[in-house]
Formats: sequence, structure tokens, C-alpha cells
Amino acid sequence: MIPRTAGVEASVFPDLYRGPFSKEEAGSRYADMVKETIDFNTPGKVAAMLSEPIQGAGGVYPLPTDFMPKVVPHVRAAEGLLISDEVQTGFGKLGSHYWGTDYLGYKADIITMAKHLGNGFPMGAVATSKEIASSPNKMIGSTYGGNPVAMATGREVLRVIDDEKLQERTAANSKILLKGLNEIKDRYECVGDVRGQGLLVGVEIVKDKESKEPDFEMYNDIHENMKDYGLLVGKGGRYEKMNVYRLQPPMCINEQDVEFLLDVMERSIQDAMRDRQK
Repeated sequence: MIPRTAGVEASVFPDLYRGPFSKEEAGSRYADMVKETIDFNTPGKVAAMLSEPIQGAGGVYPLPTDFMPKVVPHVRAAEGLLISDEVQTGFGKLGSHYWGTDYLGYKADIITMAKHLGNGFPMGAVATSKEIASSPNKMIGSTYGGNPVAMATGREVLRVIDDEKLQERTAANSKILLKGLNEIKDRYECVGDVRGQGLLVGVEIVKDKESKEPDFEMYNDIHENMKDYGLLVGKGGRYEKMNVYRLQPPMCINEQDVEFLLDVMERSIQDAMRDRQK
């Protein structure tokens, strides 16, 4: 249970896997729920709406591609700003687009970023308009803000992304990864869903495709098998016991790395199924 914070309201998250709406209607229906949240859970005016283009730690859930364009008028009518959390989706990680906002087809007022910007160096940044940046009437401070080492690191990372065409490489590797994962999903009943964009992909483990009931034991067995084969993958999901593999490899990987990942995942699933039958 996540503690509520005074003044912060959460709308229903657009779940395309377990949600009640089809992909064709999900964007509109969930956008209507954002309006209902504004109308009935707030005074009718909001400071901002914060969203991730793809919810990362919660299980890699992409927003419906038509969701944000339909949400924007509701937030604007309530005089709110749009904040996009691009910590995991920014800097070409989605392959097809440099920013998640471009992928979803709208313009955010504020973009927050970190991780990819530093390539391991601890740093984060906020991008916004000059009007918004100059509006706070109180001092905003940061102990490490703007230090020269961080600035040099971030600048060099941006150069490498462009010079080594990492976004284009991400797009190419993503096609191989998603094609292979979906073929694995078709072969095994325990793989309930494959979702994501670029090199931000989630694989959900379930007891069967019809019930979509999480299979935590199978998930842990497969996870341990992958580790033993030399592949470390992240964990995620909406449940207390996680059941989604978060595949977020670095953008510098090559085709051989992707093939290794796919081979290890399939072997690990087969081993876990064989162990169950003993």
C-alpha cells in the first residue's frame, strides 16, 4: 500500500493487459477517468499532472498511444501543467523516438530525466520553458547542482548517443528482441504478456493465459535459472511478489547480446517446466 500524500490524487492507471477495456477504446476511457479525477477529487484546478510514458518499476506498462493527447485538454482546462517522467524512457531508449512525449504525441511543460543522462554517473536534470523556470518566488537550491564534472559527463553522453547512433541501434535491436519474445510467448503458456517499446520491455509470468493469474513460483524459478546462465534481469510488477521481468539492457548492446538473452530466457523456462514435472 502506497501512502497517500495530501494534495496528490491518482487516477486509474491505463492497464492494457488486465484492464477492462480493449486497446481500441482504452485511451478514451482512461482519459475520461482523468477528467473524473479532476472534477470530483480536486477543486477543479490542478498544479500539474505527472506521468511516465511507460510505467517502469510497476511492471513496464506502456500508456495507450492515444491516451495523453486526449488527457491534455482536461489538464489544460484545469490550468495544470504536464510533467513527463523520462528517467527510464528518455534519450532514445524507446528507439523510435528520443522522448516518450514524442512517442505519445504531445508536448510536456516539464521533463524530468536521470540515469541515461549520466551513463552510471549520478546525475539528473529538469527541462522546462524559461517562463516556468523563472516563476518560482522562493529559492531552489541543490548541493551538487550544476557541478562541472556532471556537466561534462552529461554533455559527453549526449555526444556518444548521437555519434554512435545508439537510438538507431536501439530501434534495430528492439525489433529482434520483441519478435523473439513474442515467439517465446506463443510457445509457452506461462508467458502471459510481452509489452514495451525500444529497450524497455516487460515479460509477465502467469499460470495460464486465460486467467492471467500471476505465477510467482514459476517466475522465481525462471529468474534463478537465468542468473545461473549468466543473465541478470530486473524485477517488477504491481503485486507484492513480483512477476514481471524488466528487460532494460544498455543501448550499446549488439545483436549477439539480444540473441543470448532470448536463448537464456527460453532455456530457463524449459528448465523450470522440467523441474516442475519431476
